[in-house]
Amino acid sequence: MLTVKEELSDIFYCTIKKAFETPILGDATRFLNGYLFQPPVIGFEDDSSWGEVGGSRYPVTNGNLFLRRGRIFTDKIIAKENDKSWTWMIYDFTPPMIWFAEKALGEWHVQAVNENQISIKYSYTFYSKNRLAHLFTLLFVSLQWKGMMKKALCGIKQQAESSIDPW
Repeated sequence: MLTVKEELSDIFYCTIKKAFETPILGDATRFLNGYLFQPPVIGFEDDSSWGEVGGSRYPVTNGNLFLRRGRIFTDKIIAKENDKSWTWMIYDFTPPMIWFAEKALGEWHVQAVNENQISIKYSYTFYSKNRLAHLFTLLFVSLQWKGMMKKALCGIKQQAESSIDPW
């Protein structure tokens, strides 16, 4: 299966616990707040198991010209190593706009550099449905998803470095 991977890195100035927990347990509506063709996530449905391995949730948007209102995909935790890493999968894309991708794996890795200085590695790997679809996956990840990731990383950093616990 053909893949496209995008990876970002940053340094957060907070505790390792906040750097680790914020992207998964923080207020995701504050950092999944729209980018180009992607409307903001306004909430989540069926998220009572979220944050545990095997836990899932369904991000919900108000939609726009390109995406339907409602659930946009399934989000599922695949692996969790406390204060080190998360791996999650997004799949069952409902918008017709993402017809070319079968699934994507997200990863979040944290490592202490110094006290309250944490190295972050954030990545997504998209899996194309077939060879023909791979060009569309490459364009989507390069033009849309990378921008969404950069914007989300800024919002996650802001929450993690805040003196207020977002959960």
